[in-house]
Amino acid sequence: MEKSGPVVGPGRAWYAVLLLGTLYIVAFVDRAILGLLVEPIKADLGLTDNQMSLLIGATFAVFYSLVGVPMGRLADRVSRRRIIICTAVLWGACTFASGFAASFVFLCLMRIGVAVGEAALTPSVTSLISDMFPRERRARAMGVYVAMGNLGAKLAYVIGGLVLAAIGTRLLIELPLLGGVKPWQLVFMIVGAPALLIAVLIFLTLPEPPRPATAEAAPTRGKGLAAFDARWRPLILMFLGGALGQAIAVGMSAWAPSYLLREFGWKISDAGIYLGSVSTVGGVAGVLIFTNLVEWLVRRGHLIALPMILVCGLSAGSAFMVASGFAPAPHLFLAFYALGLFALSGTGVMCMVAVQWTAPTTLRGELMSVYLLINSLLSMGLGPSAITVVSGLFGGPQHLSAGFIVIGLVCGPLGASLVLAACRPLVALHREAIARDA
Repeated sequence: MEKSGPVVGPGRAWYAVLLLGTLYIVAFVDRAILGLLVEPIKADLGLTDNQMSLLIGATFAVFYSLVGVPMGRLADRVSRRRIIICTAVLWGACTFASGFAASFVFLCLMRIGVAVGEAALTPSVTSLISDMFPRERRARAMGVYVAMGNLGAKLAYVIGGLVLAAIGTRLLIELPLLGGVKPWQLVFMIVGAPALLIAVLIFLTLPEPPRPATAEAAPTRGKGLAAFDARWRPLILMFLGGALGQAIAVGMSAWAPSYLLREFGWKISDAGIYLGSVSTVGGVAGVLIFTNLVEWLVRRGHLIALPMILVCGLSAGSAFMVASGFAPAPHLFLAFYALGLFALSGTGVMCMVAVQWTAPTTLRGELMSVYLLINSLLSMGLGPSAITVVSGLFGGPQHLSAGFIVIGLVCGPLGASLVLAACRPLVALHREAIARDA
């Protein structure tokens, strides 16, 4: 039987979480940094807004989502440490090489490389954490990892902005061997390098933990995705519900700066500073608090806590986001927005915890990749676009608040209903997994 006891010491296990969490920070910075460099890249390469939007959104999201599934299956079969090292080198090199882009096609290929590389990280890390920690500590470990990723997502623009501020008004920066490079090129090189360095550190200091004996003896599955077997249907419903909550969070995050500018006349720099601050506090605190809460409740036998915390987070988070659309003052908007992110970000991680607690080790990578596929397509694909569509129906760009209200009213209750429908079978899966580990 698959045992839940740790196979490495707690010190080494937490070192792995912090090291891999640092890599997750770098991953978010590398995927988000392009948004900060839109104007100089457009000017130098002669690109259009549509081309830049493809690079920032669709190109990354499609490849990240689709490649993640085979990467997750691979993580269930071969060394996860090797996968992480190889793919970190890939996306770090592609980010670094983006600084040499002279055309849309080259930059598009590098963006695809970043997406392919990053697609393997979280499925592999989920599987590693599950084999390094006992069942009762997996949620906390996963929470720290996800919180560090949230930190990277919120700090990407800050890091890029600090680099550009340090460069100042210089048009060219002389580098050894490379000669003169432009500021946006240097930003790509600086943010791409850490992934390569961390890959070396993982190679030197992080061993691959052995899988449970049952995992080594498990027969190889057929060509079909086992994640879509009927027994895992409750998890898929939970994934859909959680992804609808993230569609609210991602959509709001995409348009909140513009909303403060259009509705309250703020400077975009002030909007970025305030939103970055409240997003960091709300998102990171939510993940850490709710993962510790669910562990505490489950240790006391309340297995229903896992799906119900997600239901509560979807309900409360969507209500706060709807309230933000009615806020008459900017600071009240920021307060509701921060509370909404606290609930949605904090409870969104429950889907990842559910994979660790219910799936056998031979399926964790694949199931996690399916969650990331669903989450990426719904959150990045639905969230930002739904808000602009609704605002257009209500009168145009000056009615973003209508988009905030409608996406909260629709996605929150719908997501909570899906998770509620899966609640009892999820508890049954959890009990089965505990018995399997006993």
